[in-house]
Amino acid sequence: MNAAIRSVVRTALDLDMSVVGFKRGYNGLLMRSKDQNDDFEILTARSVSDKIHRGGTFLMTARCLEFLEPETQRQALKNLRALGIEGLVCIGGDGTYKGAQALNDLGFPTVGVPGTIDNDLAYTDFTIGFDTALNTACECLNRIRETSDSHERASMITVMGRNCGDIALNTALACGAEIVMVPEKPWSLEEVAERVKWGVLRGKRSILIIFAEGALSSLTSDLAAICARYENLKDISVRHVTSSQIAMIIEALSGHETRSTVLGYIQRGGSPSARDRLLAIRLGAYAVELLHRDISGVAVGERGLKPVHVPFEDVQKGTHAVDEGLSQLIDVMAVMTRK
Repeated sequence: MNAAIRSVVRTALDLDMSVVGFKRGYNGLLMRSKDQNDDFEILTARSVSDKIHRGGTFLMTARCLEFLEPETQRQALKNLRALGIEGLVCIGGDGTYKGAQALNDLGFPTVGVPGTIDNDLAYTDFTIGFDTALNTACECLNRIRETSDSHERASMITVMGRNCGDIALNTALACGAEIVMVPEKPWSLEEVAERVKWGVLRGKRSILIIFAEGALSSLTSDLAAICARYENLKDISVRHVTSSQIAMIIEALSGHETRSTVLGYIQRGGSPSARDRLLAIRLGAYAVELLHRDISGVAVGERGLKPVHVPFEDVQKGTHAVDEGLSQLIDVMAVMTRK
């Protein structure tokens, strides 16, 4: 996001615009802090120096559930006009876009820039942050593989992806994982355990299982029935199953030691990859250029390495589908765990 903000600021200055940066997302637009410097600041070319290589966002971020209310949106609009703001670039995911669309519907020009590591916006090939999160996950998995090899065990690694399995799929393929579970594709614990067994029988010292955090939504197994069959699983609440408990169930079904690791927010930090920086710079500049041309109510993205923009109402048309090509290739590479 820092690289995108830097691009927005310097492109706007080049077009003779002045720039204001609002802090903590839509909370900054409401201007409720005792000191206005906690809500917004004038951004100059110097303000965004030494930012391109830093993770996160120097303007900070926070949820603002109040922004769902029409009255709150109208107050934000009043504040924007009082400051003489004429257009807004909003960087974020689906929630950010909904807020931007609401302001645009009220007559205030907005353009969205995709900043979400899940890569779950269907209209663009990639979102800012996805590649960095993927590289971080790969680095962690390389370390976990070495530990799994040494202890001759299966390791289940949970990566982010509540509704979208792109991080899980790409990490699995890049790191040679044998099994991957994602929310878009049905899977069963029995099948996972069977593949672990085959891997062990064929002499594999380690088995990597990649688990997207939202993958339970596509689980087809009868959890209650499985847990009832094993004494050490009877205390598991099937309503609130954790990833470590999923690993316990896989161990019980396969008879092979299985450990769980949750990468969590480590995927969100760190210096952005070169690919993410380039994407952020291109899309930040494109967003400003659109506003300068009086084009708003759109989200920018990239298709086939070319910038595109679509109306906010079209960003999530259709459902996110799993990349079957990637899924099949993972299966081909994991031949030692197939029956």
